[in-house]
Parts: sequence; C-alpha cells; structure tokens
Amino acid sequence: MAGERSILTGVKRGFTLRCPNCGEGRLFRGYLKLRSPCESCGLDLTVYPSDDFPPYLTILVAGHVLLPLFLWSDHTWEPPLWVQAAIWLPLTALACVVLLPFMKGATVGLCWANNLLRQSSST
Repeated sequence: MAGERSILTGVKRGFTLRCPNCGEGRLFRGYLKLRSPCESCGLDLTVYPSDDFPPYLTILVAGHVLLPLFLWSDHTWEPPLWVQAAIWLPLTALACVVLLPFMKGATVGLCWANNLLRQSSST
C-alpha cells in the first residue's frame, strides 16, 4: 500500500488527515497531536517535523481568502469599524482554527514524501 513516495501523494493524503504512507490510518489522535504509530501501517508519524510551517501556511491561505473579502466589503458598504471587527476578527480566528490541522497534515505529507526527518537532540 505504501507505493512510491511522491509529493502530490504525500500532501494529498496528509491534507485529507490520513497517514501519508498508507492513506488509510488517521493522522491525528487529537486536534493537532500526531498518532504514533499509524493504526494501519505502523509508521511512526512523529518523526516528521511539522512544528512551524503549518501556522505560516494557515495564515497565508486565510489571509489570501479573507483579505480580499474584507477589502471588498469595506469598499462596497463602508461599515463602521466596530462592525468590521465584530465580523472579521472571529471569522479569521475560526478560519485559522479550521485550516490548521489540514495544513499540518499537508506538511507531514510533504516531509514524508521528501524523507525529511526530525533531527535527534543529542547533547
């Protein structure tokens, strides 16, 4: 089931919150806690570094979707600042909370496809 390691396969499986190796096991055991090992193929998913890149991806995607909507609504209706804050701040927070697991999954899949492993911390 593992097959060839391609970036497209890894990112697609990770984005669907599945193990990038087999595509069947669930990637997380909590909101962002990686499963170790995979319930289907036994792969240790914690060896793939996915700490810093997912938040950057999340902010990038949320910003590119929400900012044009914000600017359009501001230009079209010119609502007061408190209305803008009441709408766009919670919407941005919600978008980031929803997108973050998908971006972390895609990052794990990308690391899996490139065989990028977490460095051991030996002192």
